[in-house]
Amino acid sequence: MKITKYIGNGAYCYSNSTSMLLASIGENISPSLIEVVGGVGLGAYYLPGTNVAFFSNFSGLPDQAISKALEILGFEFVEKAQKNPDDYPLEDLKGMLKNGPVVLGPLDMGHLVYDPKHSGHGGIDHFVLAYEADENYIHLHDPAGFPHVFIDFENLKLAWKAEKIGYKRGHYRYWTKPKRIKTPTEEEIYNSAMEHFKFIYRNGEKYGKKKDRIIDDEAILKLAENVSTDKLKPSDIGMLDSFVFQLGAKRALDYASFFASRDKKLSELKNKQAVLFGKCHTLLVSKKWKELSEVLKDFAEVEKEFKSHLLNHEQ
Repeated sequence: MKITKYIGNGAYCYSNSTSMLLASIGENISPSLIEVVGGVGLGAYYLPGTNVAFFSNFSGLPDQAISKALEILGFEFVEKAQKNPDDYPLEDLKGMLKNGPVVLGPLDMGHLVYDPKHSGHGGIDHFVLAYEADENYIHLHDPAGFPHVFIDFENLKLAWKAEKIGYKRGHYRYWTKPKRIKTPTEEEIYNSAMEHFKFIYRNGEKYGKKKDRIIDDEAILKLAENVSTDKLKPSDIGMLDSFVFQLGAKRALDYASFFASRDKKLSELKNKQAVLFGKCHTLLVSKKWKELSEVLKDFAEVEKEFKSHLLNHEQ
């Protein structure tokens, strides 16, 4: 099947913010490359007490991905977070902003009051680029479609504390002061990313066994089962039809492009996943549950094949 190139929106908040941070020092690196080399979107996991699978991995979460992508692409940087949720580093942030922009996240979107829909987004993670402070506000570029907005200190504190964001490591995490320390070739970037991808899958397996979690193709099959047995709640459906499948399709296409010149098989499998994500979204919105369940089963098989091929890949 010939894949037509997709150009359009995608919920790449952390990679868009990181790309803006790098652009501030004259480094024009695409969000798509940052999204891929960071490793978010590989594999899947199913959490007990929920009805959905997340198409990513315990070892490939956005805050970790920012740091890894910057490292693979040849940058050093400052990254900090607070252990105590009461230690709001506002003055530290103001000081940092005098020297350049700062990526903030994860944030809880429910407290980003410049977004007219923020009240319905409580507990959803997000990343933004702060670029200036004044006496009352922090000024931001929010890659969700809000350039040059500003937020008062108290609402920023509530968002940045990220109390409802399950994967956070501490509170008030930020990245700033990127500096290029090496210029890796495309081959070096590819090889480093491949090692990272293997680590994500292997470490995810270890974590899954330790915590008795369902992961990867089995997690996708569990989602297929829940769809076919009518276990999805309205909130589950809302997350899938407004975020998960759309984002998954765009990520899969970017992975396919990344692999295209070096591993035809991996590229083909990611293109297949992109098509299946699009089918999943369309069938979900149309409430064609039986068909959706069958497509998810197909997706699980493709994921199993992709994982096996990647882990056996020799550089």
